[in-house]
Parts: sequence; C-alpha cells; structure tokens
Amino acid sequence: MNKHLFTIKKSLTVFAAIALAVPGLVRAEQGLRVAEDTARPDYSHVSETDLDSIFMAYDKPDSPGCAAGVVCHGDLIFSKGYGKANLDYGIPIRPDSRFMIASVSKQFAAAALLMMEQQGNLDLDEDLRTYIPDMPDFGKPVTARQIMHHTSGLRDIYNLLSLADIGLDDTTTDDDAMVLLSRQQRLNFDPGSRHLYSNSGYFLISVLVKNVTGLSLRDYSEKYFFEPTGMKSTHWHDDTEMIVPNRVISYRPTPDGHGQFYRGNMSRVGARGLFTTIEDFAKWDANFVENRTLLEDFSEKMTKPGSTSRRDSINYAAGLRLGKYKALPTVGHGGSYMGFRTNYMRFPDHQLGIIVFCNESSINPAVHARQIADLYLKEAFNKNFREFAGTYRSGSLDTGFDVYLEDGDLYLKRLATGTKEAESRRLIWDDDDEFRAERWNVQFERDDDDEITKLTIQAPRTGKITFERI
Repeated sequence: MNKHLFTIKKSLTVFAAIALAVPGLVRAEQGLRVAEDTARPDYSHVSETDLDSIFMAYDKPDSPGCAAGVVCHGDLIFSKGYGKANLDYGIPIRPDSRFMIASVSKQFAAAALLMMEQQGNLDLDEDLRTYIPDMPDFGKPVTARQIMHHTSGLRDIYNLLSLADIGLDDTTTDDDAMVLLSRQQRLNFDPGSRHLYSNSGYFLISVLVKNVTGLSLRDYSEKYFFEPTGMKSTHWHDDTEMIVPNRVISYRPTPDGHGQFYRGNMSRVGARGLFTTIEDFAKWDANFVENRTLLEDFSEKMTKPGSTSRRDSINYAAGLRLGKYKALPTVGHGGSYMGFRTNYMRFPDHQLGIIVFCNESSINPAVHARQIADLYLKEAFNKNFREFAGTYRSGSLDTGFDVYLEDGDLYLKRLATGTKEAESRRLIWDDDDEFRAERWNVQFERDDDDEITKLTIQAPRTGKITFERI
C-alpha cells in the first residue's frame, strides 16, 4: 500500500498546536478545520494496522475495494483507499476518488428542502401539486415533509421502472419519470399514515427545487452547500455524458473475477446520483460540529425525526436514519446502486463520523463501518455493556450462564458442569436490551429501579426460558 494513500493523525492535540502556530500548515488537499478544542478523545489505541485488517481482502491488484474515512470533531483523522477504482487501468482507490454514493445522497436533497423552507420559498406542509402541477390528484394532499420522511405513500419510482422493463442501461430523463409517476392513480396508503421507504419522493425533490427556485438541484446545492463547505469534488450527476475526474467504476462479482457494472444512463438525481469523495464527505460531516453551510441550525434540522399523522415518531429524519449501535445513538444512511455500496454512520454523542464507500456489489460497507466503530469506541461500548455482566441461573434447567465483557463485546458462557468444557457465544446487540447468540434470542429484563435482574433466552421450539441474576 502506497503511503500517500492514507492520512492518519494519532495526536490531534499536537497537530492542532503546530497548525495554529504555523498558518497554512493544514493539509491543503483536505482543507479541514483544526479546532482548538483539546478536550478530545484519545484514539491512539487505534493503529493503521488495525484499520488495514478490516479491508485487507480488497487490497490487491485485481480487486475492487473501498475507501474509508473517520472524522472526529470535524477533523478527518483517518482516510485510506483499498483496492482498485478502475480495473482496466489499475487505478487505485484513494481518499480523493469520486464515488457515486447511492442513497447516502438523500441527506443532501433533504437539506435543499430545508433550505428552501428557510428562504420562505417552500411550505413543507403544502400540497405538492402547488409546486409540481404534473402530480396526480390522489384525493388527499401529499406534502414535501412527507416525501422527506418517506410517509407519502408514493409508489417507488425504481420499482415502477423495473416493472415497466426500463433498466439501468436505458436512457431515461426526469420527464420520463414524471410521466410514469403521473400515471399512478393510487398511493400505497393514505399520505402521512405510515412510514415506507420510497425513492419517488426524493426524485421529486429535484423537481421541486427546479420549479421553486429556477435552479437545478445541482446548482442549488453548489450555491448553498458545496461551495460554502469547500466540497470541490462533489456534484449531483444530472448529465450522464459528463467527464468525472477520479471517477470510480463499480463492479459485480463473476465466476471469472469482477465484471464491470452498468455505467448508468439515468440522469435523475435526488434519491441518489451524488458523486463525492471521502475527503469531501468529511467536510460535510464537519457541519454537524461547526456549520459552514447556509442552512441555519444545520445539525438540529437534519436530525429531527419525522412522524406519522398519528404522531408516532419514526426513525428517519432529513435523509438520515436514526438508530443505535451497541446502545449508542447513531445517525446515518446506507446506499446501494449498480455496484456501489456505501455507508455513513455518525455517533453524535462522540462527534465521530465513519464513512465507507465501496465499488463492488458483494461488499457490505455497513459491516466495515461497525468494525471501525468497534475499534474507536471500544471503551464506550464497554461502559454501556458493563451493566449486563453477571451470573444468571435457571431453576428449571438447574444450570445457568456467565455474561462477561471482552473487547467491547458481551459473551454468554455456560456455567461449568463436571469436566465438560464450557463454551462461549458472542452476544450480537440488536436493540436496547436485546441480543442474539447464534440461533438464540437473548433479552435482559429490568426491575422498577432500572436494574437488570434476569435474562430470557428464546431458542427454537423451546419458547422463553428465564434465568435469574444471582
């Protein structure tokens, strides 16, 4: 691996001090702010070798791969490429390689909606037909807020295209998509009543921007987001004939190796279609710490969860999913289009952002993002999981388990009986107090004082078995 393909800063405090003392020392190719905040976590326990091991399977001459980045308090502290951006010419993936990031694009389209609202040009709760007259009348209004939060009930445009036998290699335009949507006389459900992911709404955002502002989504985003943030290698790809410097080609696995995936002749953007780099996306992530866009209250607006008409909160905000990983709150999104597989996961409580862009359809970037999180946030996960550790016993089985913590993960180990070797099973966190251990579903239970007092294990064909904490 060429050393110039990565950037890793193990001591942010030292670097910040030098950068502040010597103007212009900050790496020009990153253009990232080095803040004076010295109260940052020490991630010196994470080595380049640790991170390389996650992606080592792709780090060879004949393989597509991934670019990865880690952002801490707005600074890109790690960025590196693994594998090839173009197999024909042997071009390596680098932090400045331009990926089409699929549905991770959606947050940028949602930001445009919020920006138009801030400018007073758009009412998020107004009938979309006010701004897009070609929209059919479904009997009940569909709003911009609903398309942002996937509660509109609109049928998914890409599934409609597939049913109409229009593929990725077929040239289609915004007008083609609008004609197809306008033919739909029914919704999947009453607008606002449910949450169901639909790419149609995010495609319509690009139409909204054009109709309301007179600018394409590409030009609007450049003016209000990319230029102020310094994202010089980012654009909405609304011209399929455009030359893209440092473009990454996507691939799919074949019996003989890796076949090139579709280039893609669809010019529609909004639901996907953003080209960017690890270095540029790190600047976007930095807006959650120190906002440089023209959207006021950026972090608050981008992460405010949506709701249904029944006032049920949903785990989706402005093109961002709200979730948890090992009990820590997360904000992010995944993407899948052609051979591109992308993932962005942010831990707001730790101001840590993890970015993984890949160019082969069999790669799961979400797994790699979590592996990176396991390295950086091991102590935080240890702290969260410590309360589960203990011994639990079942009278009906006359045996029990020890639950213990090791390297940020919980393990379930059967209490020793006789001379038989006790085996351990790793507990995979699912949600709150729920875990999985191979084919077992494991749930910890709390008392009125929020103390963990028991666990239940549900195994195939046994129902739930309760183990009391002793």
